[in-house]
Amino acid sequence: MSAVPIISVTGTKGKTTTVAVIADVLQKLGRDVLKVDTTGHFINGERRSTLEDSKRYWRLVPSVAPGRYLWEFFAHPELVDNGVAVLECSLGSSSVRGMSYAYHDVGVFLNVFEDHIGSSSRINNKEDIAKAKSFIFSKIKRDGYAVFNADDELVTKTLEVIPEYHEPVNLIPCGLTFEHFDLERHLNAGGVALTVDTDRNIVLRTRESDTVLVDLKNIPWTFDGVFVPSVWNMISAVGALYAYYGGELPTGFRDAVESVRLDRYGGRLTLLRNEAGVTVLADYAHEKVSLGMVGELARTKVKENGKVIGVVRLAHDRSDDLMRETGRVIAPYYDSFVVYDKIDGHFRQAKDANIFPQIVGRTSEIFAGAIKEINPNVERILREDEAIARAAEIARPGDVVVVIVNDDIKRSIEFIQEKFKADFV
Repeated sequence: MSAVPIISVTGTKGKTTTVAVIADVLQKLGRDVLKVDTTGHFINGERRSTLEDSKRYWRLVPSVAPGRYLWEFFAHPELVDNGVAVLECSLGSSSVRGMSYAYHDVGVFLNVFEDHIGSSSRINNKEDIAKAKSFIFSKIKRDGYAVFNADDELVTKTLEVIPEYHEPVNLIPCGLTFEHFDLERHLNAGGVALTVDTDRNIVLRTRESDTVLVDLKNIPWTFDGVFVPSVWNMISAVGALYAYYGGELPTGFRDAVESVRLDRYGGRLTLLRNEAGVTVLADYAHEKVSLGMVGELARTKVKENGKVIGVVRLAHDRSDDLMRETGRVIAPYYDSFVVYDKIDGHFRQAKDANIFPQIVGRTSEIFAGAIKEINPNVERILREDEAIARAAEIARPGDVVVVIVNDDIKRSIEFIQEKFKADFV
């Protein structure tokens, strides 16, 4: 590997969580870790910059051209020998801005879902998203590793971009079914794979046997290893770590992985509860699959006669048709909705836009209207704080309220604590 090994992660959903797990485990195992995610960049868990810093100085979000932050190793050469970079790479990394580095040692491709479709002339369908994100494989170094979702057809097809002059590249398929990958052939050729066994363990599979690496039941945010998005994030993170260590996992690996906990202000599966018995599940889900799954998870947490209430929103940067489709798809997962708008004229003003119009309340109007076609129990309140307050007003003991947080996650959590008089579980 290079002087500073690079692990890069892309996909539609789960990037930030997967990067957080990888970075946390590496730090616990003694590495000096540069982490870049959508919120900024960190050295050994200490924040060095924010999302707003990146926008102000670069006019980019941190996960676009994340290699910008590798300068930390030049500024702090004492970190180089023990250093590793863990980078979240968004769709924008496929643009002319690129990655800001040449090659990575481990490329992780999580999934392809419908998001950002129509955001540019080159992104018109899921196939275009997969093509755009193919940099995650084409940028792998010789003898590097491709860690990928073997249950996602578009992800596995993208393996074709690995150029011959970079071979051999080691493949580490991650899957529950492996329906889009010839697992038997891969194992017979001496390859390995990661999957989950019937006891909810992440196992390393070879032609001869399965070896338990991690017990998902010991990781609370996988909800006993049954919440599929969390399970996928963990499989992918373990795959990336296995690749980083070249298959020679260090002592303490399992304990380090099983001790990972999500940041309360990270916008991922944060549970709060008040004295009245109302549970709040805060999450940053932003497309139809994850919005539906979070609602499904909430359903497992309701008490007798309880309901699932969704405080939801969408970003404006998607087509009207995709907004409507998202609304119709998620409508059955919740008993009632309070829809707010990211462009509400109070916390966020409308701006001139080249592709998607930014008009106060427009996105929530389209989104709420589509939900109402399937589920009539919909209220529309533009401001996030007022929407959360309304949910707190209608929630009853035993209910679970899903709050899809805004970009300022800490502020969203504070709204929940204030309006519900709730605290972390």
